[in-house]
Amino acid sequence: MFNSRKRLYQFLCGMLAAVLFLSFPASAETLSELQKQQESLQAQKEENDARLETLRNDTEQKKAYRDTLYGQIDTVQSQIDLLRRQIAELDDKIAASEDRIALKQDDVNRNTDLLKKRIKALYVTGDASTLAVILNSENLVDFTEKVQFLRAVTRHDRELIDNLTTQLSELERELADISADKQELSREKKTLDTKGAELTKLYEEAQRAVENAENEELSALTDSELLSSQIEENEAAIAELEKQLRQQHTGNAGTAPSTGYVGSGSFLWPMPGYTYLTCYFGENGHRGVDIAGSNIYGKPIIASDGGSVIYAGWNDSYGYCVFLDHGNGFQTRYAHMSALAVEAGTVVEKGQIIGYVGSTGNSSGPHLHFEVILNGGLTNPMFYF
Repeated sequence: MFNSRKRLYQFLCGMLAAVLFLSFPASAETLSELQKQQESLQAQKEENDARLETLRNDTEQKKAYRDTLYGQIDTVQSQIDLLRRQIAELDDKIAASEDRIALKQDDVNRNTDLLKKRIKALYVTGDASTLAVILNSENLVDFTEKVQFLRAVTRHDRELIDNLTTQLSELERELADISADKQELSREKKTLDTKGAELTKLYEEAQRAVENAENEELSALTDSELLSSQIEENEAAIAELEKQLRQQHTGNAGTAPSTGYVGSGSFLWPMPGYTYLTCYFGENGHRGVDIAGSNIYGKPIIASDGGSVIYAGWNDSYGYCVFLDHGNGFQTRYAHMSALAVEAGTVVEKGQIIGYVGSTGNSSGPHLHFEVILNGGLTNPMFYF
């Protein structure tokens, strides 16, 4: 909220300054102040645009980190789902094993009870006694066979019970193994649950970081739009002041300046001996042409046509510069000078030296920035050469 109010305050101050400048009589000093303010706004916008680009990159990095966490969460969740299915399968196996154990235990119990009853019956009834067997035996061989039969019956029952007991033990071991596997899977699931919770927490933090970065990016974008609006308004104010200055020098009716001098309407090349252009009119919003060449630093710059010097001094982006009004709707501008050779308010002849090539202001190297303005609007200087 505070930043929004600050941006609005700066915007209104910029607008008010432009209005106040236009409320006073036009002068080179007023124009210079507006141009300085324009350069300040341009610098602010460049700084803000660089910040905006940094914030955009930061937002993309935070989004990439968040998306990576989301992918990890998805992987962990898939592993948890797999463990859940495996645990469910083991639960089914445990239930089946417990059912088989219960059935085997019933068989053991039932056969054990039968054996007990049979033994009891054999010993309770006289038929099972040795004396009864002897008395009922026809001879010794018959007696021996009957005793072996009784023993065989008993042994068969015991073997049956022993076999059932062995099967029961095997089933119990199988159940124990399945239960151990289930416990191991449960431990793995618990570990993954913990990891999933940690990843989810990191994801939520990353999402908040993305939202904060997006808010900062939006704030910087809003600043950029406000600064662009201020720059446009300031540009309009500068154009209006230039128009007023031109009218002052042309008597408001297209007449000659107070000195009686009117330009020829044709132009000389402002940089004799140098024709290499490093930047053309309109290229990335460029207002004129840039003339450069080997050993150009310090070389003289001439007036393309005769006229009045409406500005000669320092301008933030232009550095040391000279603005000429030729009294016929044309103006020319010469920027980035190392030194000036004329003063504001004087009249220069066509071809007269007005300054020397430099690299002042917003410049990447020695060159002359040259503009041609017709009736207040920028025009391509190469139309006249």
